[in-house]
Amino acid sequence: MTIQIETSKSGVPTAKLQIGEKELYLHSKYDPVKEAVRNIGSLEGYGLNTVFILFGLGLGYNLYELSKYARENLIIILEPNEELYLYSKELEHIKPIIENENVISLAGNACFNIYEILKQNTSIENYNHFKLYTLPYYDKIYADFYSQLLSIIHSYNLELQVQVNAIEKLSSQISRNLAENLPYIIEGYSIISFKEIFKDCPAVIVSAGPSLEKNIDELKDVQDKAVIFAGVRTLKPLLDRGIIPHFLCNIDPQDITYELAKDHMDLSIPVISLVHGNHILVEEWKGKKIFIPDDKLKNLVEYIFGERQDTIEVGGSVANSSTAIATYMGCNPLILVGQDLAFTDQKHHSDIASKVCEEDQKESSGDLLVEDIYGNRIPTSSQLYYYLNWFENYIKDHSNNTFIDATEGGAKIKGTKIMTLKDTIIKYCDQHINPKDKIKLIMENKENNVYYKGIEKLKNVLKELRVIKKCSKSNLEWSLELKRYYEGKSREEFNKILYQLDRNDEAINKAVLANELLFYYKQPGLLQIAQEFEPKIIEKEENAYQRILEKNEKLYKLQYNAAVHFEKTIETLIEENEIKLLTAFIKIQS
Repeated sequence: MTIQIETSKSGVPTAKLQIGEKELYLHSKYDPVKEAVRNIGSLEGYGLNTVFILFGLGLGYNLYELSKYARENLIIILEPNEELYLYSKELEHIKPIIENENVISLAGNACFNIYEILKQNTSIENYNHFKLYTLPYYDKIYADFYSQLLSIIHSYNLELQVQVNAIEKLSSQISRNLAENLPYIIEGYSIISFKEIFKDCPAVIVSAGPSLEKNIDELKDVQDKAVIFAGVRTLKPLLDRGIIPHFLCNIDPQDITYELAKDHMDLSIPVISLVHGNHILVEEWKGKKIFIPDDKLKNLVEYIFGERQDTIEVGGSVANSSTAIATYMGCNPLILVGQDLAFTDQKHHSDIASKVCEEDQKESSGDLLVEDIYGNRIPTSSQLYYYLNWFENYIKDHSNNTFIDATEGGAKIKGTKIMTLKDTIIKYCDQHINPKDKIKLIMENKENNVYYKGIEKLKNVLKELRVIKKCSKSNLEWSLELKRYYEGKSREEFNKILYQLDRNDEAINKAVLANELLFYYKQPGLLQIAQEFEPKIIEKEENAYQRILEKNEKLYKLQYNAAVHFEKTIETLIEENEIKLLTAFIKIQS
């Protein structure tokens, strides 16, 4: 394939590809500029959250036309022909555009990094906001990559959909869990105490996929030879076989988590919980409690624990999260059991896995097909596909670790070694490592006055909440004043209002701990506001002003309501736990 640069009828350059005897023009022979105007079309309906993907830079006419309007949007250029890219990026009208910070260029084999680029540079606000422009013939010349590109964009959008659905469904529960768990976080253990404690020890992640019953009995012989992580669905089938896991992972915020494990609350094994894991399970669990912060709550959790905290890249499922936790603890290899990630034999869970009722087993239909470990196609759901993608990307990012899929069924997880569990145990679980002793050693010491200190810290968080409440209410009132200004008030009055708004915003932003506490509670509202008041690429000044006013009003109202809600919650927690502390003190004195 060769490229020739010719002069079009309008006098500007055009590009011709010579493929064997075929001649294909990437741009119009007559007027490439007018063609680009038609290609890009009107951008009036698009907002600043739209991500524009140009499959093929060519001589940059589409990019030039797009950049006239989409000055703040993320633009991703994919040019498989590296020679053409190197030529075009130096063109006078293209070079300054490509150098803009909102433009990302991938050329040649680097185009295959598109998933990573999307992951690093987009968020849930970009859900359903991807626009692809393809140069003529590129879908045929680069047919395999084009097919992959469409699949990647679709798959990534599904990932965002799972996150959006989780926010809409779970944010209220997550925020409640966080508040209710605070007293237990105060007296509990931080995951940082367990960093690298099982260096190069094998870990078994037991999941509830349909294949679990094939080999769960093999785990009877590895209780002292591997670190076993269970979720609430696999706890009962393990215990029924005399297999006691070393950790129970409490990741799901929903109350079904407690329902699935409620008959085993007296177990002495520690539970590892996200700080916003289900609060009923945390409260009722009689064993020790280990907590993991996420990156949105790091400052708050560090303040409560009084020491630096690590965040762990937990995924959407218990198995995702257990794998990340085991890696953090230094475990290697990571052995996956019952991790089908697909509807093996048309089932979502193993028949031996715990369930609350028949409704509990119902999930979204298997509307996607993926490759299984035997090379066949197997149905899965968008949610399971999201977990599968998480595993594959996590494995790619942790190439120094060995990941073994010992499920003996289900979807193929790229990057894993596929082995039977029996062979895996023979090869990797051949030495006694005594996990229980290592866990016990860490959990022997805990400062006696930690609870008292924790209550004092909650009182400081409460002070910050009251600052947010007061300033949000004030700014809500000032925002209404701005509306009246728009109808005719003076510039002096306008500047006075802006000063008050800025002053209150500064006070709100300084309340870092309280803001983190409110984060998940506000998420559904923030997402709705972002969608409703998304800035448009093409927007009249008066429309933009009105949009900003209405957006700010809703933001301050959301912030105020969140602060009021949590003020009552934290007041109650402090009161209950001061009584608890006083009762304990009286017992000691008597």
